[in-house]
Amino acid sequence: MRKNPERLAWTVLLTAFAIFCALAVSLPLGVRAYVRSTTSAQMTRLTPINGIIRILEPGTEEPIAVTGTKNDVPEGARIIADATSGAFLTFFDDSKLRLYENTQIILKTCRAPRFSRGNKPNTIKIGLESGRVRIGVAPAIARPVYFEVQTPHAVIHLQEGSYSIQVSGEETRIAVVQLGQATVSALGQTVTLKQNERATVAAGQSPVGPLPKLSNVIVNGDFQQPLDIGWLKYDYKDVPEEASGQVEVIVDETRRAARFTRQGGNIYHGETGIQQMIELDVRDFSYLELRLDVRLLEQSLSGCGYRSSECPVIVLLDYKDAHNNDRQWHYGFYYQNKDNLPVWEAELIPQNVWYPYESGNLMELLRDVRPAYLTSIRIYASGWDYQSMVSNIELLAEE
Repeated sequence: MRKNPERLAWTVLLTAFAIFCALAVSLPLGVRAYVRSTTSAQMTRLTPINGIIRILEPGTEEPIAVTGTKNDVPEGARIIADATSGAFLTFFDDSKLRLYENTQIILKTCRAPRFSRGNKPNTIKIGLESGRVRIGVAPAIARPVYFEVQTPHAVIHLQEGSYSIQVSGEETRIAVVQLGQATVSALGQTVTLKQNERATVAAGQSPVGPLPKLSNVIVNGDFQQPLDIGWLKYDYKDVPEEASGQVEVIVDETRRAARFTRQGGNIYHGETGIQQMIELDVRDFSYLELRLDVRLLEQSLSGCGYRSSECPVIVLLDYKDAHNNDRQWHYGFYYQNKDNLPVWEAELIPQNVWYPYESGNLMELLRDVRPAYLTSIRIYASGWDYQSMVSNIELLAEE
């Protein structure tokens, strides 16, 4: 028999009480910590713009081809656009990513708190392995947003705003297009970029920046001033009896835009647009890129017409080459082609969505017929009945 059973009983009782108190405290705290810290993976919606997008999902060996909207692209998926394809990605927090041609990304993290009382931010991490993207980070309404882009050369943290990022084998380039703030880190060094600033990160090097934005040779491209500042309006129609077109500056989703409108059941050609004289010698320039936002609301003519020359928005650059020959570069946008007409030098984009377009470096794309002297730029709607808008027009140049 034990010499002091009362002492043993008290020891057992006090030990049990201590365990009870520990559980009474730790279990609620553990549940609270679990509720606050647990996250769940979120799906991403992918909408191809043109061509075929390939997706390699986690746990699979062969990519699948996607030609229509896919609402359930999972975390960990690799998305591949070839030389003829592009896509929109819409994340669970309504942030958006425009995937350009010859681009490859990985959806590394797409997570939100599992419970409403969670204290973690909405988290999106993208691996941009090659190519070019345009990213719009959504405002933090319900909870904070953490948006990160990882490239072979840098890690980039983005706040609410609009950004352009391009990755090649040699470097990463990032520019803050609208609003926002970007933090670019590499090799233990960090630079912070604000609107109209950019940075480059070469392979094995620290970030260089902030650099000033490329020079914009367009006047009043955001239409903050009256339309007659920098621009000339014009309207043309083949048949005098048909309706005329109109162009006006309106406010759409907090942005100012030029809207082209022609309605009334027209069945003959019309053209409504704006023109700006540039008159700039660019023969010593190494970089020239057109950027603008496009929104297509209505088009009655299929595609861009039988000659692919009547899109609801067309941008046309008049210039002279190094041999003083008059030349033109043009690009169009349309949202439907129900008659399956042949289309070239134009892009199929979603209807009623603000679509960011970036031409890439025209000096490289046009090569032997690259501009030496910029004469003018025209932006117009063409066809039968149409309603479309353009905003944030920039022609960026660098010597």
